[in-house]
Amino acid sequence: MKKMIKNTVVGAALLVTLSLAQAQAPKAAVDISMDGIFTALTSSNDLQYTVDTLIAHGANLHTVVSIAAAAGIPQNKVQDLQVCVNEISPDVKVLSATCLRPRSVQTAYAAGMNDPLNYLPATAAGKR
Repeated sequence: MKKMIKNTVVGAALLVTLSLAQAQAPKAAVDISMDGIFTALTSSNDLQYTVDTLIAHGANLHTVVSIAAAAGIPQNKVQDLQVCVNEISPDVKVLSATCLRPRSVQTAYAAGMNDPLNYLPATAAGKR
């Protein structure tokens, strides 16, 4: 009986250690520079997931939409995206989301279309 309890405690300790190690493992780096956002958006198969990942790693909401416009992603695809940032209060009691309004998405998209040189990386002219 004591051996079974001992094995259970050791197993539980091992599981806790593994889960803590996994939680503290460094996340893959996401390039949120203009070049990185452009490359991610133009090579994406799942635009919503890509936008969520970029924003979760600190990319500016308006910049992502403007780069999408300058990269030639159709406006209807960009309008369909949920462009939001999730925030947690320091005391972890309040979870909130801040989303771009449809009008703000249109404004950011227009900025990218009207001045693409501000939102395209220097390598956007062709393949590397």
